[in-house]
Amino acid sequence: MSFPSAIAILATLGGVLVIAGLAFFIRPKWFLGWLKGTLVLCLLLAGGYSLVMAAGLTRYQSLASMDTIASLRIAPAGEQTWTVALDITEGESGVYSLNGDQWQLDARIIRFSGPFRWFDIAPGYRLERLSGRYLSLEQERYSERSVVSLSSGGWPDLWELERTFNLPFVEAVYGSATFMPMAAGATFDVRLSSTGLVAMPTNEAAFRSVRLWSE
Repeated sequence: MSFPSAIAILATLGGVLVIAGLAFFIRPKWFLGWLKGTLVLCLLLAGGYSLVMAAGLTRYQSLASMDTIASLRIAPAGEQTWTVALDITEGESGVYSLNGDQWQLDARIIRFSGPFRWFDIAPGYRLERLSGRYLSLEQERYSERSVVSLSSGGWPDLWELERTFNLPFVEAVYGSATFMPMAAGATFDVRLSSTGLVAMPTNEAAFRSVRLWSE
């Protein structure tokens, strides 16, 4: 914050406090009525904000630690076409068709601070989409891409509200698992912490594909 801004804020705050103090001594009844009305307004605003928060969180799952939130099983369905079975720990599982050489899973994460942390509210998450990607830049530009939406949205969308209005005591984070290779018979677990997603190979086919991809 710049000095001019700080001076303006402090001067305004000081002026309001001096006027409020004078008003209390000159007309205490008026001041008490104004104070009561202000308190009621603050309670209404705080209550409304809490209700919006509660409604928004109904679309998110609680995240207490480095939890496994989903598992993937990959099977070939054609040239650079794959059938991906996505088993979600807390949610609706499904089988999807992806094009490309790699896959990625994205999630929206909500973290809390201030008074919400006093109640020890764990971060929340919502799986957002499953997508495929080609290794070839030319294919990535011109070939058919595949993106599967895993969220139905709905209002209020707490994540979008925080990004748009910078809500107090809430932080919206976009988490993405690193692109991982497609391979016949490969299985992966996706784990999530408050900072993002991590994809972990869980069988030999997956480990082999990761080794070949990283070489």
